[in-house]
Amino acid sequence: MAKKIIALLIIIVFAFLSVPAHAETPQPPEIVGPTAVLMDFTTGQVLYDKNMHKRMYPASTTKILTAIIALEKGKLDDVVTCSENVTKIEGNSIFLSPGEQLTLEQLLYALMLESANDAAIAIAEHIGGSVENFAKMMNEKAREIGAYNSHFVNPNGLPDENHYSTPYDMAQIARYAMQNAEFRKIVSTLHYQIPPTNKFDKPRDLWISNRLLKPSRFHYEGADGVKTGYTVAAGQVLVASATRDGHRLISVIMGDEGINIWTDTIKLLDYGFQNFSLVKVTQKDEVITSIELGKGGFKLPLIAQKDFYYEVPKGKENSIKTEVVLKEDIKAPIQKGEVLGYIKYTLDGKEIGTNPLIASEDVYKNFLGNYYNEKEKNPIVHPLKIIFGIASFSVAFLLWKRQKIRQRKRFIFSNKY
Repeated sequence: MAKKIIALLIIIVFAFLSVPAHAETPQPPEIVGPTAVLMDFTTGQVLYDKNMHKRMYPASTTKILTAIIALEKGKLDDVVTCSENVTKIEGNSIFLSPGEQLTLEQLLYALMLESANDAAIAIAEHIGGSVENFAKMMNEKAREIGAYNSHFVNPNGLPDENHYSTPYDMAQIARYAMQNAEFRKIVSTLHYQIPPTNKFDKPRDLWISNRLLKPSRFHYEGADGVKTGYTVAAGQVLVASATRDGHRLISVIMGDEGINIWTDTIKLLDYGFQNFSLVKVTQKDEVITSIELGKGGFKLPLIAQKDFYYEVPKGKENSIKTEVVLKEDIKAPIQKGEVLGYIKYTLDGKEIGTNPLIASEDVYKNFLGNYYNEKEKNPIVHPLKIIFGIASFSVAFLLWKRQKIRQRKRFIFSNKY
């Protein structure tokens, strides 16, 4: 009886061991926040969704968009002169004065570390001429990025019923902004000092408000951004970024309460890093296949137009399948970079993306039907060369024939007389 029980236990153990770990999408975490999203930075894939398209107040996470527009439209060493409007804004500030001059770089650090609303006004007026015009720029940029369910009326995020966004849109905006090296540098800086200015005789010390980066009980390994936010109307808002082994995730939670914003964010990031892998399936310019053109055996290599990455549940890193689909009736001339087909990627039988296949070089075809390129070691004769050769031969033949006729005439003439 004991042997049977032991044998049964061994069978059960082996049965569990034979099940692939994390073969299916893992169970998502439960968070307190009413709306959230976890997005892969590289691919834009959504790994977690809780009402991610619901309109919410973004509060100071608005400043992510303000900062990236300033970085793209202005220069860090621009000298910004503050107007009287910097004293008419409520909330966080670094107490700017009318006529005070700072560089755009200093104002951006004040904006993103101290969440200074007066710095946001100074930046908006410098870049857009007015807050109203800058808001138009914000909305245009949001649509360009793909944040279609957002609308902004100010550069700082103070409450307004016409100033709203969604977790998904804020993740898209953060994903875009984090592609900018200067932006990444700013939002991962713990401390920055603004020296005395023409209106303020002491240095200003700025400290980041993101507890994921600071030495705190919520410090998160790999955290490298992005922005906190809070108003009574918005509740706690946090757009976070963390990177581990080259794998970056963007987390957004809106409308949370108290310290839940930190614990919820950590749950989402842990969920992403512990249960998903970012797989690089194809590398840009990688030769995927070759096509044979004509009867002469000419082969044209086709290369991938771009890198292709995909997030998969751990344990399924080798499960992505590829299929090459080519255009029909491919003929020369072919230009380098011309799309001649695509790679289709599937996971568990479902299509997950495509990648154009492009010609790796220019290809021509002569009148004899032969294909060639200009870089071959033994190039097939170019049509012009053939024409030139035929013409040269014809001229030589005619000259030779004329010479023969002359010689014959001389012979006949000499025999006659």
